[in-house]
Amino acid sequence: MTSTERRLDALAPLLKRQLERLYGTDRLASLWLRMETILRDRAAERPAAMVALDEARLSDPDWFVAPDMLGYSTYVDRFAGTVGGLIDRVDHLESLGVRYLHLLALLKAREGDSDGGFAVADYLAIEPRLGTMADVARLAARLREGRISLCVDLALNHTADDHAWAKAALAGDPHYRAFYHVLSDDEAQAYEADLPQVFPTTAPGNFTYVPAMGGQVWTTFYPFQWDLNWSNPEVMLAIVDTMLRLANHGFEAFRLDSIAFLWKQIGTNCRNRPEAHFIVRALRAALDIVAPATLLKAEAIVPTALVPPYFGADEGRDWDGGFEPECHLVYNNSLMVAGWVALAEQSATLPHAIVEASGGLPRGANWLSYARCHDDIGWGAVIGDLAGIDPDPVARLKVAARFLEGGDGSWARGAPFQSDGSVLHGSNGTMASLAGLEAAADDDAREMAFRRIALLNALSIASGGLATTYMGDEAGLLNDASYLSDPERAHEGRWLHRPEMDWTALDEPAARRISGDLAALRAARVASGGAGSPLAIATGEAALLGIGCGSDRVFLNFSDAAVSVDGLAGCQDRLSEQPCGAPLDVEPWGVIWAGPAA
Repeated sequence: MTSTERRLDALAPLLKRQLERLYGTDRLASLWLRMETILRDRAAERPAAMVALDEARLSDPDWFVAPDMLGYSTYVDRFAGTVGGLIDRVDHLESLGVRYLHLLALLKAREGDSDGGFAVADYLAIEPRLGTMADVARLAARLREGRISLCVDLALNHTADDHAWAKAALAGDPHYRAFYHVLSDDEAQAYEADLPQVFPTTAPGNFTYVPAMGGQVWTTFYPFQWDLNWSNPEVMLAIVDTMLRLANHGFEAFRLDSIAFLWKQIGTNCRNRPEAHFIVRALRAALDIVAPATLLKAEAIVPTALVPPYFGADEGRDWDGGFEPECHLVYNNSLMVAGWVALAEQSATLPHAIVEASGGLPRGANWLSYARCHDDIGWGAVIGDLAGIDPDPVARLKVAARFLEGGDGSWARGAPFQSDGSVLHGSNGTMASLAGLEAAADDDAREMAFRRIALLNALSIASGGLATTYMGDEAGLLNDASYLSDPERAHEGRWLHRPEMDWTALDEPAARRISGDLAALRAARVASGGAGSPLAIATGEAALLGIGCGSDRVFLNFSDAAVSVDGLAGCQDRLSEQPCGAPLDVEPWGVIWAGPAA
């Protein structure tokens, strides 16, 4: 048997189990014949370089949990203009120690407004202005030379309204009409009663009446993003085929966009349904058979308590197959939000709770941690975590949001997202502007801003996981309000923190300071051997967060006053390379990375 045949033989029961759960026993036999054909065909097309990578990673299944596994996330056009231009910038990524590159909104999007590129018109082509799939293959090969894995977004919940499937549905093709949810007014209203709204200001509601479809089309996000009907097995077959074709183009990771929304059930909020997990487990099994070098990353921006199932589960009541894996990586979104709350209120209470809840990962799983990203800071993600700390978590988060949006004499320069500030939703802004660099008027204020930036980067890096830097944060780029003059972007406030990369800024003092701090944090984590689950350490100080990272203890001071920490005699701070005293003062907004003395 070939390696692929052995994997097919071993994993077929797991994949069949998910298909049977989703589509029933009666349809399983015919569905499996078609699924098996797709798996074999895509395996036969897999390039030799990717087959070799498959074998290498099967021999080292925890390769993505290595201490040096740090990432970078960017839009191609904002970073380098085109894919070809990005190839010429790989040396910058290598200089940062990047091992994983997530290219946002790379695939061909609809014409006009496209939700920042996430309304996909063609999964198997990239934006023409960015290049071609042949350019992507060249980029992937160059990245593999630098041991950098390429990640692309795979929008599972919806397609654009001008995707070929949607166009066929509009033209009256019943096969493709069934790819989407088309409801009567009464049916839509019955669902709407339990559905939250993602964009209450710019795209209220969850349905859009489309005359040519003769009903209400389900559109969770924007009216031009039509939700796929995953209860139709034809959607499963089409997406598996698409995913495997993309893997054969050289992509080594997929960010599964909006996976919490995949399954619709009347009387529920249609989020985080069990069937959504079965869908992802099916995708994982298909990848593990054909392209096992490839990672799945869950974009499940949900309360902390609902995140662990996206790693997988063991549901052995009627199944002797053991643990059913889902995603290799899951965004630790709550930790990111908690870091900004901690800065705003000068308390480590919330990040301590999140770090404590982030331990105990299953084997072959890891967090993706980050200080900022292309999205807003969505405050609602931590309401559940704060509920056990504060009787009025919404009021507490409103205070934090107002502070980061420049209120109450704050040093932060953010902006509310989808809200006038009276309702809790999200906040926009680059890392540097939110941390005080934009408002800093003198050297002392700039120093405090640099410390706050390093503090949040330390939270991400010390908390294990694949710690990822968002484009421009290493250079200290500030808010960019130029989007307001672009009619296609002016309504989307998140463009405030999506500036074009300023390559000249890398030679400025701010970039040298921030990049130097990042390099020191990376080196400290590599030396500690830590990369997986973090360990929360009690400190006895409200503003001081303690994290166990590998062999080391890391202390982060979320306040503008020095805080004392004891018990570090015989240790050395890996960041300053100085011995730790007993006790030791952690400076305002400071970090001590305590490892064994040299």
